[in-house]
Amino acid sequence: MRLAIRYFLVLMVLCCLECSAAWYWPFGGDKTTKHPVKDKTYDVDNQPGVPRTRVRETPKKEDVVSIEHLEKLAKQGNPNAQLALGKIYFEGRAKQKQDYKKALKLFHQAAKKGNGPAMFNIGLCYDGGFAVKQDLEKAIEWYTKAADAGVPEAQAKIAVVAENRGDYATAMRFLRMRADEGDAQSMRKVALFILNGMGPAGTPEEAVAYLKRASEKGDIRSQIRLADCYQRGLGTATDYSEMVNWLTIAAQDGDPEAQAKLAYCYQKGMGVARNTDYAAKLYLASARAGYAPAQVSMGDCYRDGYGVPRDVTAAAEYYRLAAEQGDALGEINLAMAYLEGAGVDKDEAEAFRLMKRAADQNLSPAQVQTGVFYEMGIGTEVNLPAALEYYRMAAKAGEPEGCRRVAICLAEGRGTTRNLSEAKSYLELAAKKNDAEAKAALRKYFPEDYK
Repeated sequence: MRLAIRYFLVLMVLCCLECSAAWYWPFGGDKTTKHPVKDKTYDVDNQPGVPRTRVRETPKKEDVVSIEHLEKLAKQGNPNAQLALGKIYFEGRAKQKQDYKKALKLFHQAAKKGNGPAMFNIGLCYDGGFAVKQDLEKAIEWYTKAADAGVPEAQAKIAVVAENRGDYATAMRFLRMRADEGDAQSMRKVALFILNGMGPAGTPEEAVAYLKRASEKGDIRSQIRLADCYQRGLGTATDYSEMVNWLTIAAQDGDPEAQAKLAYCYQKGMGVARNTDYAAKLYLASARAGYAPAQVSMGDCYRDGYGVPRDVTAAAEYYRLAAEQGDALGEINLAMAYLEGAGVDKDEAEAFRLMKRAADQNLSPAQVQTGVFYEMGIGTEVNLPAALEYYRMAAKAGEPEGCRRVAICLAEGRGTTRNLSEAKSYLELAAKKNDAEAKAALRKYFPEDYK
């Protein structure tokens, strides 16, 4: 009897994963990523009216003359000369001794005349504690002034600082400035902020427009996010052909995520003719690059014999690679391999450990299975309250089976006080999602209402 129940458990998990394939593949919803800005003094070389400030390893006479000329212009109040000379003192170039105080004084002189790069460099001084006490708030104040004056580095830096502080409105303001100047990364960031509901409201259509512009500039991450939008019909009509086009462009540049998503398209025949052999090749390339979702899919290919000879040992190894990266689907698949001894030595305790790890990452099918393990004592001691806790987690996520199992525990008083009213509510939730067993349970426990 116990073996039969376990066999049913395996089938239930596999069916659950197969039915949730559209959810399983991470086509959309990418969160914004950080784009750190490397601190540096603003390069003024080649600016109009300012002599070159870079010096050779063996300075010649004209280098000295250039310094003297800069000093003369600086004293006359030329902000570009003040900026250039300040940079020389800051870096200790052109045979000048490094002197942060002189540099900061010159930056302030230039900043008073509205010189944006000088404002940025003052921010760097406060940021790093050069000639002044380190003060991040003062640094941000000067970076903001520089950003408003149009300094690209300052705009990028303030956007990052604001995002880290959760001030998405400020971050969006400066990201839009960079995007309007043609910066592809900023275009992508603006789009993702809009799609994730961060900062001032925008429309999905506006986000797609930004992604298209960035994609046309060759930004791979934008190309993938744009493909996600075409797949989901977000901000544009669903268009699998366009989705495949952009994934193909990104995959040709060797991006593992694009390769894996394109492989899924070939595996399922989405926007392209179905070709499991080519899908397996793409999954393999992505998996070898260390992309965990592709490692899971490569394991599936070996488990089911799609595009490669069936090999449960190879399947388990790919699941292990993904699980070692903390991928919840890798963990749940490796757990099932240990439960059945497929490609690995049978080990119920290890199966339980991995399944629980996946469940604790909020993977609802794993939460249901962890509850089953606790309820039946598979790889762990029987613990009905713990089983109910994991069933409730799955039910909270809207998992019909989680709802049904919570209901049965409540109806029979398993791990909790018997509560028929609450049980009925959970069964009705599962039934509304066409769970046939929930409908049968309603007839069993409430025959007067469901005949």
